[in-house]
Amino acid sequence: MKKSESGAAKPYYQIVREVLASNVAQGNLPAGTRLLTSAVADRLGVSRPPVKRALELLAQDGVVTALSSQGYVVGQGALAQAPGRTNLHRLTLDLPEELGSSLGQASWERIFEAVEADVMNCIPFGTFQISEASIGDYFDVSRTVVRDVLSRMDARGLIAKDRSSHWIAGPFGARMLDEAHEVRRLIEPSALAAAMAYLDQKAALAARASLNAALTQAGAMSQASVDRIEADLHIECLRPLRNKRLAQAVRLSQISLVINRLFGTYIGVHDETDMLREHALVLDHMLLGDSEGALVAMRHHLDADHARARARLKVLSVFDAPEISPYLTRVH
Repeated sequence: MKKSESGAAKPYYQIVREVLASNVAQGNLPAGTRLLTSAVADRLGVSRPPVKRALELLAQDGVVTALSSQGYVVGQGALAQAPGRTNLHRLTLDLPEELGSSLGQASWERIFEAVEADVMNCIPFGTFQISEASIGDYFDVSRTVVRDVLSRMDARGLIAKDRSSHWIAGPFGARMLDEAHEVRRLIEPSALAAAMAYLDQKAALAARASLNAALTQAGAMSQASVDRIEADLHIECLRPLRNKRLAQAVRLSQISLVINRLFGTYIGVHDETDMLREHALVLDHMLLGDSEGALVAMRHHLDADHARARARLKVLSVFDAPEISPYLTRVH
């Protein structure tokens, strides 16, 4: 899900609107091209509701013209009288990754990551009620899709229903963080050792070089720099893992990364020398091909990181959530 300048996830209708407008401006969608809602949805790999809304807005902008029959046509005036019937799959369109990567996905998968991130960003700060209707409006998806998303989050223990059958997220406390750490400590080091068989040596060397550079400014790093360092070890190094179920389980256990990012964003980044040195030790063992050493170093890092995250969670818990998505309401 694409982020706006404020960092919030953009609704899909807005992404579709911008993509279509850009392709019209570039000439990839020539004047006179007929745009049927179903055909555009199929070409972009999204559901029909966001496409319908995007086309309505583009018509208001004068980019397309509504036809008396179903659909729209690129351009205005005489061009709208005799639109061309073009197979959109034969046109080379400039599509952003969040649309191109969604082709073939179930509808719920296209918004799951964004909803999950919004929930995880709030629950360290308290308890929140989730509105099914508001999620549907925000992402322009059906209630069925919303329920698919929420049922999967429920199965993963991220949310639950209260006695009134309202979806509730949070509060996220120290006990939940401890439980996540127990799971993570069991599976992430082993997953890393398994992924080492497919290690991209060049990428690992680049990650190690980034650590060296970061160590020279460990006390004055930006949160974006910290995020990149964390991603190098905890995401990129695990990407070659062949067992996708294991990879997903690891990702769901990496809750301390969320806590650390929230703390750095809203409280401030502290001296990260210890974290950087721990990462360096893991990467050094990986570059040597020492899977057992990498496993032990990773466990040491996870234990130390958990202690840091636990202290940071305690600090975060006394603050109000700085940013709340419109489909989340704080429960007092």
